[in-house]
Amino acid sequence: MRNKISYFIRSKLLPDSVFLIDGGKKSKTLYLTFDDGPVQGITVELLNLLDEFQVKATFFILGRCAKSHPEIIKAIHSRGHTLANHSYNHPPFHKISLKQQLTEIFTTNKVLNEITNENCVLFRAPQGRWNIKLLFQLFRLKITAVHWSRDSMDFRKEQPSDIVKRFVDDPIKAGDIVLFHDDDPRCIQALRTLIPLWQSQGFNLKALDNKHY
Repeated sequence: MRNKISYFIRSKLLPDSVFLIDGGKKSKTLYLTFDDGPVQGITVELLNLLDEFQVKATFFILGRCAKSHPEIIKAIHSRGHTLANHSYNHPPFHKISLKQQLTEIFTTNKVLNEITNENCVLFRAPQGRWNIKLLFQLFRLKITAVHWSRDSMDFRKEQPSDIVKRFVDDPIKAGDIVLFHDDDPRCIQALRTLIPLWQSQGFNLKALDNKHY
């Protein structure tokens, strides 16, 4: 139900500069996104896989993980991927105040700026939990709220073959923003099959621009 509401908001009420849920259907492009990292022993291996297939992606970073592993943040940045904000501690946004939500965002942006010397203007709420007050504040701050149009469901910790089958049975579409998590090696195992499959279908896998849309 939440996804249906988000699609309605995106398509009927809000421009991409406020709430981005897909990259548009004009070109055969996909946008891989990864939440909840960086994680030692997983994120760098994922970066190596993306390099192997010459793919760029967007990493929605937890501030506390970035602070613990600045070297991985530098690796993501230096390899040409986009760094985005996914809060500092991944709290349930529907259970904390707007002030606390903004503190989570500001603190993470500060950490990322200290590591890369660049500003971050893309944000994804933990668990995709949005509210109108938060979206208004993000718009005021010129930060784009980024949702997703396809969820890999890798948080279920299923076998990689199950993740692959889900995308084979229900194929992706041009412009899809695809959600994965770089906190478990299953995403790497699944993508080792999915990336060449999507490329063979003519899809170009790009990172979202770190800009206000």
